[in-house]
Amino acid sequence: MSTTEPPPPAFIAAATATLALAAFFVYRHHPLSMDEYAPLFQARAFARGSLWGEVPPAVLPRIVPVRSGEFLEAAIDGRVISSYWPGFALLLTPFAALGVPWLLNPLLGGATLWIVWRLARKLLPSPAAAGSVVLLTAASPAFAANAISFYSMEAHLFFNLLFVWLLLQAEPRRLFAAGAAGSFALALHNPVPHLLFALPWMAWIGLRQGGARRLGALLLGYLPLSIVLGLGWLALRSRLAGAAAQGPGPVQLAAGLARIAFSAPGVDLVLARAAGLVELILWAVPGLLLVASWAALRSLRRAGDRRLSLLALSAICTFAGYLFVPFNQGHGWGFRYFHSAWGVLPLLAAAFLTSPDVEKTLLPRAMVVCAALSLAFGTGLRFAQMRTFIDDHLAQLPPAASSLERRVVFVRRDRGYYSQDLVQNDPFLDGSRWVLLSAGEASDADWMKQAFPGSRRIAANEVATVWAVE
Repeated sequence: MSTTEPPPPAFIAAATATLALAAFFVYRHHPLSMDEYAPLFQARAFARGSLWGEVPPAVLPRIVPVRSGEFLEAAIDGRVISSYWPGFALLLTPFAALGVPWLLNPLLGGATLWIVWRLARKLLPSPAAAGSVVLLTAASPAFAANAISFYSMEAHLFFNLLFVWLLLQAEPRRLFAAGAAGSFALALHNPVPHLLFALPWMAWIGLRQGGARRLGALLLGYLPLSIVLGLGWLALRSRLAGAAAQGPGPVQLAAGLARIAFSAPGVDLVLARAAGLVELILWAVPGLLLVASWAALRSLRRAGDRRLSLLALSAICTFAGYLFVPFNQGHGWGFRYFHSAWGVLPLLAAAFLTSPDVEKTLLPRAMVVCAALSLAFGTGLRFAQMRTFIDDHLAQLPPAASSLERRVVFVRRDRGYYSQDLVQNDPFLDGSRWVLLSAGEASDADWMKQAFPGSRRIAANEVATVWAVE
């Protein structure tokens, strides 16, 4: 694949600019799901210098059920925080302060292309391999789709790859830095994606000669941010949960979360993960998963570069680990639960395609054609599907809801498609539009008469009603 190596700075800059445009025009610079909105909500609170949002207690039940813990955690006094750990929200904070939160993931996408290029240069002997990795990554719709969304998975992908790159530098200070990168990955939204990815590398370091000292340096790097962002956030959540009554402490809260997050897989969960595997195939360059899987088998069976085997094991651990996570990914592009390990696929595939016994065959040239077609048509098709889906979702609100004048919108959770995801507000209810949960038309009307005398209902459809506020 020697003809596939693009000039990384120019190619990565062009790819990043394209992703930024797509985030604005394709993804509508809008967090589609609650998984995307919750960290943005938190980032906007951080940008205002607060650890939480704050709303009038009377409004709280119409924004989030009190102490629900699902996406948002609320105290009865009106304080609201994200249920997710705060790392991704912290990354979003400067972008939220500037009014461009949609720009973060495209920049992380560009950084991911850079780090896979650097990893390929470190791991793979062929000079063509680095370009192959960048091409196979950029041409896969799953990579581009997550890089224009508000999901935290693009950050998980980048920090996991950064973790590996720092580990491979084989210096104690780089091991400490790898631990710091890993600890931030643990706190991005929950610790499972990084924990599953990192386990093979930790075992490898611990079992090598001098492993105790090296593993100690790595774990020491994990400590500061894990304590501040991980345990500190659990303490904050437990504090809010106990605002009106005796709530769980940080240890009890962590244990409760672990009980919810893991269970023995049943038939439905196995079928869901099988469907995710199909999505993984369909949202990648055609043939990428097959080639990467063959490369993984070969690296595990041969006594070659153990680092490629560890990459394969990271991918296997991630897929196998999510067999015990009982949640459906809901919204998501491709197999979102695997995306934290997705960078393994182009690295393994490029290693195989540029190996001496394969690079002279037709397979590398066939993969170049597949990548070019995927980049030109596959990603374009997925972008069109995403934009249509998002436009249809937003169209569930009556047109009057988008007016710049003061509006209160009531959304019915039992109507439409994922209609609760439309309930998105400023953490302090600043702005001209409130989007609230409906308690029924009569209850909504009584509430508006008390909260905003003189208001009137001006529009309605099956999903939502719109009130104008004088």
